[in-house]
Amino acid sequence: MTVRDFDDFLIALDPDARGETSPDGLKWGDLDAPVRGVATTWMASMDVLRRAAERDLNLVIAHEPTFWYHGTPANRELAQCARDGVDISFKSDLLDEHGMAVLRAHNNWDPYPEYGIEACLREVLGLGEPRERVGDFFGLFEIEPTRLVDLARDYGGRLGLPCVRFSGAPEHLVRRFGLAYGASSGTQRYWQFHRAGADAVVCGEAGEWPAIRPALDMGLGVVELGHQATEEMGMGGLARLLREHFPDVPIEHVPAEPSYGYARP
Repeated sequence: MTVRDFDDFLIALDPDARGETSPDGLKWGDLDAPVRGVATTWMASMDVLRRAAERDLNLVIAHEPTFWYHGTPANRELAQCARDGVDISFKSDLLDEHGMAVLRAHNNWDPYPEYGIEACLREVLGLGEPRERVGDFFGLFEIEPTRLVDLARDYGGRLGLPCVRFSGAPEHLVRRFGLAYGASSGTQRYWQFHRAGADAVVCGEAGEWPAIRPALDMGLGVVELGHQATEEMGMGGLARLLREHFPDVPIEHVPAEPSYGYARP
């Protein structure tokens, strides 16, 4: 098996997702290199790369950018790094030292059924099918009336988070909420949820003025679970799918390390 075999498999999952605006595909390495093992992860951080190398997993499939820019075929990550004078050598040297390649699986993997990002998140949160789709992508869910603070506690506990940030009155009752995992929060998205009758938004990460403040003005509560926390389990789902199709190749989910620590003043 080569890196190309795995990339072709990812393309075949949703060929339309690998278009001119897609950030997916090869980010480092050689498509014709043999694959000794595969690591799936939310983000190919230095820590993830070192742990993958220790396991002799020389192909890393990440959901988010390896070199920190949201690259497309016309505006690639490496070109953006060079343009802005961002030195990537400390990371590329590590990749080359261990003969590693990196593929990105983003646009095809967010909505993929059963194994994908949203499907795995819904399973962890105990959610069924959405009542409707908002903006043709994100789900609007109905639940028993629940206080905003209790919703934050429940979902934070299901994801194993040490704490959860929420915005709005703790007693705010939630009957319907929009699920905006990852970095899908923003003014337009929140307006769409508000117009669809949501009481709250459960999101990954959210900017304070472009998302939280509009939400509060619209009367929406917000539960912010974190970008990685809402997507990492979906990369575990990708590892499961790959093992089914490539049973002779060692394939592991190598979770990225947490982005944040917490301190009490």
